[in-house]
Amino acid sequence: MNNEQFLIYSYFVVGAFVMAIGLAVYAYLRRPFAGITRKFRNSHLGIILKRLFPVGVVLPALSGFLSVDYQACNMKYAKVVADRSYLINKNQEQIKAACVFLMLALLVWGVIVLAGLAMRKENLPYGRNAERGPQ
Repeated sequence: MNNEQFLIYSYFVVGAFVMAIGLAVYAYLRRPFAGITRKFRNSHLGIILKRLFPVGVVLPALSGFLSVDYQACNMKYAKVVADRSYLINKNQEQIKAACVFLMLALLVWGVIVLAGLAMRKENLPYGRNAERGPQ
């Protein structure tokens, strides 16, 4: 296999691997996230979050993969394809960027859920429990 074929093959293999990572993270966190969204019984926030969660996990992983550029510093295509170790390093960089983007997306999801839980009517001083007083 020459380097140009390796570039094409490895690009799609790494892309599929990154997509599998995103889907695996979603599958692993789907049930706990659904349990948390049940806390938003009286609002549409839980439904919205539950529907956006798969996209909000898989899409950042894919965008991290796509954020890596093969042609740095005005390199010509022939020079990129000439060095297989450069292609392997770029593949590793794509996986790393996808994991970083995924980690940041999970951090943002954590903040969103935490803010949503903090703003529930049960937690507010003027919510349902405000009439009962201290217990």
